[in-house]
Amino acid sequence: MRGVEAALLVLSQVREGRFASEVIRGMADSMKASDLTLASTLVYATLRRLLLWKEVYSRLLKPPAGGLSRLAEDALCVGTAGMLELRNFAPKVLVNALVQALKEGGDERGARLLNTVLRRVSEEGAGLLATIGSSGNWRDQALYAGIPAWVATIWRNSFGDDAKGLLRMARIRPYSSFRVLPEEEMNSVIDQARSKGLRCWPSPLVSSGLRMSSTIYPGNFPGYSEGLSTPQTEGSMMIGELMKEVYRGGPILEMCSGRGIKTGHLMGLFPGVALECMEMSPRRISSAQRELRRLRHGDLPDFSQGDALQLSPRRVPGLISLDAPCSGSGTWSRHPEGKWRLTAEKIDSLASLQKSLLKRAVSLVEPGGVVVYSTCSLMKTENEGVVAEVLSEDPSLVERPFAFTSKHMRKGRPWGVYIWPELPWLDGFYAAAILKRS
Repeated sequence: MRGVEAALLVLSQVREGRFASEVIRGMADSMKASDLTLASTLVYATLRRLLLWKEVYSRLLKPPAGGLSRLAEDALCVGTAGMLELRNFAPKVLVNALVQALKEGGDERGARLLNTVLRRVSEEGAGLLATIGSSGNWRDQALYAGIPAWVATIWRNSFGDDAKGLLRMARIRPYSSFRVLPEEEMNSVIDQARSKGLRCWPSPLVSSGLRMSSTIYPGNFPGYSEGLSTPQTEGSMMIGELMKEVYRGGPILEMCSGRGIKTGHLMGLFPGVALECMEMSPRRISSAQRELRRLRHGDLPDFSQGDALQLSPRRVPGLISLDAPCSGSGTWSRHPEGKWRLTAEKIDSLASLQKSLLKRAVSLVEPGGVVVYSTCSLMKTENEGVVAEVLSEDPSLVERPFAFTSKHMRKGRPWGVYIWPELPWLDGFYAAAILKRS
């Protein structure tokens, strides 16, 4: 399959609720590397600022055309994004490929319209984009950053002037980063990568982190098949470092353990410590078990399948890691489809679940133990709002401040800390440690 056709197929799958990364990974074995790279580049360029591209091509539809097929809408978005965002792809080649895809899909009208509109994009699009980007209007700033206007307004109300920085950060293109454990293997992995022409270097933020100046399919990175290197953002690794700092002993419970990336990190940070995992999805448990076998840690942790609000651990934990289900708003540069699916009602629903999970966690941890509550969200409702309610209801609970600091961390107001997504290897995270007094 050609790259442009694959990009349109991925977008159609995203419309149906799937993640772009998941669909692209499923194509990896059946496409040439160059076509897969082109498809991935076009998909993410389109999704990161989807409403901006729709705004640009809509202004150039003269007169406005109704009744466009979904395929035509996707093709217009891909064409507009590709022409205004990509630097190393000939516009004529892109337009011809999109026109051909529409014709093959039986949309002759859409093909003619697309050809006309993208010609206008090539002539007027850059100027129109510059006008929107230089506007002082808050809606235009959000549009230019690729952030839903209602979310940008929440950030402005929550963070004040820092919200402008968040909009700028939303445009940072993410690069790959890897966790390398044991850390003694770092130099070996770097040497292997450089021998393959891959530019990488150790992270200055986390000792087990390794940065790249590009993105890569994880299976193609040195050390992956041997279980030495694992794709993980530095923000996520920093959460692990925070947990290591507050750990006081005893078994560890990971609630909502997911697909095993953080589980593997915990096993590397706390070798020999009894670890138990709770996860509702059987598929995610299977994925986590495959991941841990790849890491070759030996004995797997105990997995309990079911609702973490109902399950009880087999051992009383001294540390609980609660990486709660959230909006994912700190990871939108890496998973941009999430921002177009989020609603205010969804945030309220998530916050209600998060409060229930955190209350359950503090009820399970032993006296003197710590719960580390974390999200990959930049919404105060999901972060300080959750922690504040739980702390206010139980006088035996106090916040345990973190000593670990970084210039990329911001103090919550007043609880916890944020990891600010201001580098290509950093997603946005929030974490708070809650100590249950003896």
